[in-house]
Amino acid sequence: MRRWRLLLGLWGILLSAGALAQPGASTGWLPDNALSGLMLRTLVPTSDGLLWVGTDDGVYRYDGTHLVSINALRRGGAALPAVPCNFLLPLPDGQLWLGTEAGLYRFGPTGVLQALPLPSPGGSSSIIESLALGAGERIWVSQSHGGLQAYTFTGQKTGPLLNADKLVEAWSAPDGSLWLVNDGDTRQLSATGQVLGEWHLAPLANLRPVYDPRGRPWLLSSGAAYRPYANGRLVKQWCWDNQATEEALQLLRSATGPTVLLPRQALQLEWTTGADPRLRLRFGLPLPPWPTAVWHGQLRADGVGHWWVFDTGTRGCWHREAAPVFIHALPGPGGNPYSVRTSVRLPNGRLLVSSYEAGLLTQAADSPLAPLRRWAAATLPAGNAPVLMGVVPAPLGPGGDWLVAGAYPLLRFNTHSGKFNHLPISGQALNEPGVRSLVRDSTTGVVWAGTQQGLLYYDAAAQVYRSYTVPGQSANTRPPLAGQTIEAVCPDGRGRLWLATPEGVMRLTLATGQREEFGPNEPAPHRVAVDGARCLYLAPDGNLWVGTRAHGLAVIDPAGRAREALSLGQGLPNASVATILPSAGGYLWLGTYQGLVRYQPASGQLAVFTTAQGLLSDECNAVAAYTDPRDSSLLVGGVAGLHRIYPNQVPAASTVAPRLLLTSYTALGTAAEASHTRYLLATDQLPALRLGPNMPLVDLHLALTNSLDPSRARYAYRVRGWLADRWLGLGTTPQLRLQGLPPGQYTVEIRGESSEGVPTANVVRLPLTVTAEWWNRPLTWVLAALAASAGVYGWQRSRLRQLRRENELRARLAADLHDEVGSLLTRVTMQAELLRELHQGPPARLATLVDDSRAAASTVRDIIWSVDAGADTLGALVDRIRDHLDATARATGRDLLFHDEDLPLMQDQPLPPTVRQHTYLIFKEAVNNALKYAEPGAPIWVSLGYTPLLELTINSTGGVEGVPGRAGQGLRNMRQRAALLRAELVVGPVPGGWQVRLRQLP
Repeated sequence: MRRWRLLLGLWGILLSAGALAQPGASTGWLPDNALSGLMLRTLVPTSDGLLWVGTDDGVYRYDGTHLVSINALRRGGAALPAVPCNFLLPLPDGQLWLGTEAGLYRFGPTGVLQALPLPSPGGSSSIIESLALGAGERIWVSQSHGGLQAYTFTGQKTGPLLNADKLVEAWSAPDGSLWLVNDGDTRQLSATGQVLGEWHLAPLANLRPVYDPRGRPWLLSSGAAYRPYANGRLVKQWCWDNQATEEALQLLRSATGPTVLLPRQALQLEWTTGADPRLRLRFGLPLPPWPTAVWHGQLRADGVGHWWVFDTGTRGCWHREAAPVFIHALPGPGGNPYSVRTSVRLPNGRLLVSSYEAGLLTQAADSPLAPLRRWAAATLPAGNAPVLMGVVPAPLGPGGDWLVAGAYPLLRFNTHSGKFNHLPISGQALNEPGVRSLVRDSTTGVVWAGTQQGLLYYDAAAQVYRSYTVPGQSANTRPPLAGQTIEAVCPDGRGRLWLATPEGVMRLTLATGQREEFGPNEPAPHRVAVDGARCLYLAPDGNLWVGTRAHGLAVIDPAGRAREALSLGQGLPNASVATILPSAGGYLWLGTYQGLVRYQPASGQLAVFTTAQGLLSDECNAVAAYTDPRDSSLLVGGVAGLHRIYPNQVPAASTVAPRLLLTSYTALGTAAEASHTRYLLATDQLPALRLGPNMPLVDLHLALTNSLDPSRARYAYRVRGWLADRWLGLGTTPQLRLQGLPPGQYTVEIRGESSEGVPTANVVRLPLTVTAEWWNRPLTWVLAALAASAGVYGWQRSRLRQLRRENELRARLAADLHDEVGSLLTRVTMQAELLRELHQGPPARLATLVDDSRAAASTVRDIIWSVDAGADTLGALVDRIRDHLDATARATGRDLLFHDEDLPLMQDQPLPPTVRQHTYLIFKEAVNNALKYAEPGAPIWVSLGYTPLLELTINSTGGVEGVPGRAGQGLRNMRQRAALLRAELVVGPVPGGWQVRLRQLP
């Protein structure tokens, strides 16, 4: 009963202060996944920004992502036994003192873990009860059933052993005195151990000392603040719960005021200003729900204004900003989640909220944080989707009704009765145009509706909606935006409308119908990625802000110049911007699918708020944001409910810049035994990395300290000397794997930024050396290239010598044939002609002898030409063709015409001997066939082209479409020769004659 009275009293105080979230609302406490499986005893930050946690089974270092046992970090000394650690004390020189149930230890900056002598080595217990940093570089250590002892920073005892049994806390005050707190009494000691005062309260309560800005001590209990005086007198100065029974108290001290931790509650107190500072309540927070009824709570703070709360009797740890609640989630009916689309103030002051699941909800005018209730009398017409897509809060409809829009019909709404009625669309049989937005032009009073069927406006005189048409346009003319999806409408007060469409953004001049379009396919300066535009906000300075589905936030200035303003790479948590709301100070509040963003365009300052600050869900709904005219608070709807946000209560950004740390690196070898992980301490130098054949991979483990939400931090890296020094993003993954780089010397640079887009104060730079196997080194490749070049050179020289010998042999053979066989045949021919003239033999036989000898001489000349190395040119082939055509023409009396228009002027191009030989023989066979089968007396055309591939064509007119050559033998020979040349041979009839076409293929 005493505990219930305490909770009820605190509840009333906090409600009167207006700072406590309502039941069921999220107060921003988030469970820490990495710490959830541990039984925590204590938690402290160190100067490097990392956290150290004492648990039931030892001590761990925590970087926001990974837990590392102190034994894994140890570089020397004995290992820490797996016993509970109740106290951790970081020192200014980098030491960490450990108070465990197995004794006292200190962990040095170099990684040496040392067991220190107990204050009373012969005591009955080794449990350390408290650790405190005192004046004059002394550490006060309390041992259970042993006493209190001062130590130097080097671990040596100093001064006498003081009596202090069952100590709850030892605290060194700013004035140098030492305060000892037990359940039931509190003592103040001088620096030398003399008792200066002693005060008592209830047997199970304790009094914790704090000092005000004037340097005066105060003693705080679980329900009140006291001023201590001589002779143990206590004077109550302020009480925050008159009905509470004094119990054990946990306390955090700070310059601005202490934080009191009570069962299920945390109260942030502050000092008043003036000559006589007093304590007052600044704000309070209910703590996360605990699985057990017994409370052993602890509250700790880190260096960036983060609270950590845990119960030493249960597993788990929660954290949140040490700041008042400025995002208040409004509970729905029955405490169930509800998805919000629209919210607006009614004329009677009540808040109207339209939701998908719960229908229409209301909230009393005088209770901005009260739960929402169903409005039973208000029901949307049958067949309509259960939400309002837009509301115009003005009596513009019939009978003073408001104009509203459902997902499909356009409606009138009676704000007193909650009744809805349809409004027609003139000239349109389909009354379900798919309304996307509804807005009133404050300058003209005209109400505009953006729909899936185009742009509509409300005709108040006729009480109907009409499609927008250009003034003076014929009534039969199709409306200019008919069939166009209009996601959002924003009047500029100058006779123009800004329209958001799936294709981009459009500025429409109402009087003329002129349209200016902005999008990814428009010319500069209208080119900008605003396709998928879904929400618009026109700022007083004339800048139009555009939220898109997939490209973040864009802006169009008054001059019509468009640019991207905010994207994922600049800290936006999600590329889909669903809502835009302004607030004082030049801020824009952007609702996205992964949190609420506060953005200040003037400075570029950006902050992301999520469930860690009180949102019920990180996903915001489109066009579900509204500025409450009563108090300028923001109402932002999401998939889990409606949130009331007080922009003026947002805590100031931390002045501590985030730092990027390399906490460890893992070298992965080709053999398992070669792999190893090295954990780095604050005093360690950054390592020089090396990749080689036996160690091809290195994983770098990163941490972003001094950040409120390290899980959302972003990282990027580059390797100088590789990929043009381009920065590559790692996203939110705090790990970098290096592999596959070519051999060389590099510098790896890593940078980071917090979830708010604040860059780290440092860039991590690591030298990197990449080596390769001997056969994969540059020198090896150079030598191999030289050897290959020498081999190719020798092979080419040998080939040239062989070719020269072959050419010499061919030239000698041609000369011998010409001189010997040619001369002999010439003499035979001359003798046969002489005998025929002298009639020394039978005339018929002499004629045959003459013809055969001439044919033999011609064949020998062809053979000599084919083997002559000096004839391996295009010009030699052309000359040989001409000679054959001239000789054939004289012998037959036929016209054989040669076309050389497709030949180059210079014909000294080399031809392989096989090419010219086979081409010439195909030419001879084709001409012979043409002479045999062509029409008598008809000319024969021969054409030769060179591109540098040869193309030979022989055309004749008339003739018989029979098989040329000896039973087709000539045609088969030509095809075989063409195949050897890798050429295409076409033989066959053409209109008016016959054609043979040889074309060399590439």
